[in-house]
Amino acid sequence: MSNIQNVVVFIPAYNEELSIGRTIKRVLELYPESLTRSKGYLLKLIVVNDGSTDKTQDIVGQHNVLVKSIPKNKGLGAATRVGMEWALQLDADVVVKLDADFQHDPEDIEKVIIPLLKNEADLCWGSRFKGQINYKMPLIRKIGNKFFTWLMNQLTDFEISDAQTGLMAFNKNYLEVFEIFGNYNPPQQLLLDANLKHMRYVEVPVVFHPRTKGKSFVTLHYPIFVMANIFRILIYGDPIKVFSYIGVIMILFAFIYYFIYLLSIYLNWGTEQYFIEFLSLVFLLVGIQSFFFGILADIILRKRK
Repeated sequence: MSNIQNVVVFIPAYNEELSIGRTIKRVLELYPESLTRSKGYLLKLIVVNDGSTDKTQDIVGQHNVLVKSIPKNKGLGAATRVGMEWALQLDADVVVKLDADFQHDPEDIEKVIIPLLKNEADLCWGSRFKGQINYKMPLIRKIGNKFFTWLMNQLTDFEISDAQTGLMAFNKNYLEVFEIFGNYNPPQQLLLDANLKHMRYVEVPVVFHPRTKGKSFVTLHYPIFVMANIFRILIYGDPIKVFSYIGVIMILFAFIYYFIYLLSIYLNWGTEQYFIEFLSLVFLLVGIQSFFFGILADIILRKRK
């Protein structure tokens, strides 16, 4: 019986004609079969073309790699979902997601797969903040990275230093059960999903280069999509807990407004006291309904699972 493990690296690409060729070429140079077989694995490179409208498809076709095209751009989360599902079909023991823009160094692929090949973890994140960032990251992106990393540490049991990485690896144990619901922010979605499924998580330090060609997909609207997806995953994972928190907050507001209502009567504020009483009742009803909605959602999800 062979001990050689199959490693599939997939690159999601959307309008990356300026960098995708360099990224593919470097991966193929670094991981030839003659070298990787001696280390106990074989590496296959695939590309998910996420509805590119430039020459990305043509450039990928110039290299000896498999490519799957999504007819219309769906987003990085959707491309990651397709890549992971495809890797499972290719009988991958370990799958790696690598960005197309060459900001993550292909040399670090081996760093993220080693803990999985040794069965020390189910998923491994390449952490830029534990490693080396070779340029001055814009302030708004640095703040965004810090915020979402902090948030993921609050929402999971993992110790995370980089929740926005573009270099991630997963073993078959997780690959067979993963779920990505939204079409954006795959790192956060996968962290939450893996935590809910009690997977083992580790990080390794990696190098991060400046983007020299092309344009980043991250815009000012990106955090809105991220928060929406995070909320959706949390509801799916534990609806009773989520809606209980919402219910407690709503009932707390109900008591606050009722206290204000009583105070308005005592101080004789006039007719506005009835509007305050109305708000108190609304918050109370919403709070109670949240508890029951959480129970109903939990029953529905348990039937589906």
